Amino acid sequence: MWMLSFGQLADVLPEPVLLVSTDGLVVAANQSARKAFGGASEGQALFALCSDAREHVEGLLRRSARVRQPTIGTLTLHQGRRYRVEGAVVRPSSEGQPGIVVLRFVHEQAALSAFVELNRTLEHLRREITAQRRASRELDRQREWLRVTLVSIGDAVIATDVDGRVVFMNPVAEQLTGWTEGEATGRPVTEVFHAIHEATREPIENPAGRVLREGRIVGLANHTLLVTRGGGETPIDDSAAPIRDASGEVIGAVLVFRAIAERRALERLAEQRLAELVLADRRKNEFLAMLAHELRNPMAAILTATTLLRTPEEDPEAGYAAQVVERQVRHMARLVDDLLDVARISQGKISLRIELVDVSRVLQRSVETSRKLIEVGRHELHLSIAGDLPPVQGDATRLEQIFCNLLNNAAKYTPPGGHVWLLARGDHDEVVVSVRDDGVGIAPELLPYIFDVFVQGDRSLHRSRGGLGVGLALVRRLVELHGGSCSCVSAGVGQGAEFIVRLPAVRGEVVAAGAREREPAAGGARLRIAVVDDNHDAANLLAVSLKRWGHDVVVAHDGLEALELLRAHRPDVAVLDIGLPGMDGYELARRLRREPALDRCTLIAVSGYGQDAHRKRAVDAGFDHHLLKPVEPSALMALLAGVTPTGGPAR
Repeated sequence: MWMLSFGQLADVLPEPVLLVSTDGLVVAANQSARKAFGGASEGQALFALCSDAREHVEGLLRRSARVRQPTIGTLTLHQGRRYRVEGAVVRPSSEGQPGIVVLRFVHEQAALSAFVELNRTLEHLRREITAQRRASRELDRQREWLRVTLVSIGDAVIATDVDGRVVFMNPVAEQLTGWTEGEATGRPVTEVFHAIHEATREPIENPAGRVLREGRIVGLANHTLLVTRGGGETPIDDSAAPIRDASGEVIGAVLVFRAIAERRALERLAEQRLAELVLADRRKNEFLAMLAHELRNPMAAILTATTLLRTPEEDPEAGYAAQVVERQVRHMARLVDDLLDVARISQGKISLRIELVDVSRVLQRSVETSRKLIEVGRHELHLSIAGDLPPVQGDATRLEQIFCNLLNNAAKYTPPGGHVWLLARGDHDEVVVSVRDDGVGIAPELLPYIFDVFVQGDRSLHRSRGGLGVGLALVRRLVELHGGSCSCVSAGVGQGAEFIVRLPAVRGEVVAAGAREREPAAGGARLRIAVVDDNHDAANLLAVSLKRWGHDVVVAHDGLEALELLRAHRPDVAVLDIGLPGMDGYELARRLRREPALDRCTLIAVSGYGQDAHRKRAVDAGFDHHLLKPVEPSALMALLAGVTPTGGPAR
């Protein structure tokens, strides 16, 4: 039965297998053996199947009978087929009974092929083992390189596993947190790295936790404080990133942070300095506005006085003196306006009243405004304004200011008897205006900075009317607000200069009637006028001028007095200073508007403050018009010409 079991089991093996007794008789054979040996059967002698010497066969059987490990040998069958034989004992000899060995036959050629294949497999395994050892050494080297790098860098580094527990800390992290690597390893990173917001003192979510949850790089909010193990607080800047394996799975997080106490101190100092600069700038602008207001009050009185002194037919010298005073006062007013405009534009507080503007008309008005300065310098003015200039979108008043400044600048820096050219033409989609002179010119090193505030060339020959150095800066900024550009060219000192303004043109449109400025109408009806100004000289001189124009005038010098005066006289027009004692002009206007008997009175505000905000405040208080000191007589005359008498009581 045991033998039958062997045959059944051995038949599944592809190689010939024999059970042979130690005395050389075949005990059993599998199917492959019976086929290979030509019908090997039980009881047949192994010596009869082989062509090898009997001693050779017996030697193989003896060796195989001694050990259970395979003994390697060779046998050659009578057919000449040579086999590699592996023999091992199955049952040792005992009590005179022969032992049994199992012999497994492998054809020598197949064995050789198997050996070669085995060698190949072994070589492949050897290479793989060598590569794995090399990779392991490289990995160890990289790990050591990474460890040394993380230990050496100036930033603090904490690494965690996928559960958020610390696996590494470099010395900087130990120093900042107060934990040693040995103490921190294995602890939750939230215990080792604890951060709060500097302002709110509220805890901040640990960035490593967010990285492990979201799988992306994160950073803390600004103004973060690290709370050390000992309870100290250190301002830090940090970020955290995921650690991934070869398949991209997150296996941990790395947290990098640094102390920024010194930088934070510098930031606070910079913020303090900025706040101080902002405060100083605001106080400077407030001072300039107040200075302008205070300067305009006496200038208003002086300008009004000059209109009363114009008697050239009676006293030519006095008439000339009045013209000089008037010209210098107007020049002072322009300086004040330029200085304040530059400050307002720098702060973005200036707005343009955009409309369709006839550039030719603006240039004509600019020439008339600057003509006196050109005539004083005995300059020859050359005009070349194209008749087909297209209109532009802009603020007519500001455009006139641009070209007046350029003409005045040319007049100031051109020696007596020189030449000034004003040229204007259309160039595709632009209007190009050029103001050129043959004056003192501009040095090459100064040319790139000529449009900066407070920059001027050599003014020694023209110091008396050198200005503040803000006119060209104002020109450039106003041109830029109109979407244009301004440039300057000069061949050098003594070679004159040319300023070129380019403005976007409006093509294919007709200049609207409202865009063309009209001269104010003169004349008008006899009016009852109240003048209210705490500057007695300015009020009284304006009253004298108004009386010369044929009007009836009363004067008050403070708000309360003015309220009673206007209630009693019910004037057609009230010219009110804003800065009044007791009750300012805004409050006075609001009270007058609540008086039924004065509801038709035209209120004109007169102020040294000319910003848009002041004009709006005047309108909100009930004023019909707002004039800037010093008041141009022609402007006031134009307003009065449009007033209809209310028919109040005669005086």
